Amino acid sequence: MTTEKANENILQRVLANTAAVYGPGFRGQRLKASSAEKARLRADFERLGLDPPPFLDDDKSWIDRQAKLFEAGDFPDKGVTVSSETLENLAENFDSPVPVLIEHGESPLHLGFLTDVFCQSSELFGTLTLSEEANDLIEASGAKSLSLGLSPDLQRIQEVSLVRNPRVASATLFTGTVMEPARNAPETTQNMDQVLNDYVQRGLLIPAQIPFARKLCEQDSLVTFDQESLPMSRVVMRLIESGASHGLLSELAPAGSQSPSMQPDEQAFYDRYFAGLSLEDIAKNRGV
Repeated sequence: MTTEKANENILQRVLANTAAVYGPGFRGQRLKASSAEKARLRADFERLGLDPPPFLDDDKSWIDRQAKLFEAGDFPDKGVTVSSETLENLAENFDSPVPVLIEHGESPLHLGFLTDVFCQSSELFGTLTLSEEANDLIEASGAKSLSLGLSPDLQRIQEVSLVRNPRVASATLFTGTVMEPARNAPETTQNMDQVLNDYVQRGLLIPAQIPFARKLCEQDSLVTFDQESLPMSRVVMRLIESGASHGLLSELAPAGSQSPSMQPDEQAFYDRYFAGLSLEDIAKNRGV
């Protein structure tokens, strides 16, 4: 995969996750988006040549259903063995919501999304976030058996389906809840460290400030700010990004220099969703 394609995939995932938080949710976070925020998100999707998710245009009521998704074992008909380590990798690599389908096939029915995944011992659990209408239909039909659609290398979940004959007999939607393990704030520790280090490189933080910023970002709480409820980590990021660069760790460049092929709104998009990515590198990878 080229650097340009890798960067594009990262941007798409970040944008999808941001939109998901204002729709069905992601990793336990679901917030109400303002009309202005929805408009910005739709514009960002269109800038990447993508169709905005339909939930940005309506205010659905979402129902969270806990479920068992998979378990470790041998599957000779597929010629694979799924270990506990495989399940842990699936949980760790779950970085964006995936759709809920019927019998692994696309259909006009948009049921919802798998919005969270976690591993306990040799079993994989998750949260299916369904539209209110889809949940009513599932309840009325009695459908509850589940099957995962995995990537060929068994490293990623691509979808989860309601099926008649599940490969794992106990893979099912629960009528109650299952205890979820304690987890970090919305951003993982690894991703948060990368973001904070990028802020240092951009001159928005100095190294001595990283421990304090990280501690704030790890707080699993919401803050009401400008009539909008936001995770503490996002408030901290907005605070940092609104500051001026101190320029202590950057090289001097001729006045007025900027990426020759990018409009200001494009540069603002990359700054917003992939802080720290060199605009010059982006331009080069785009063939400039």
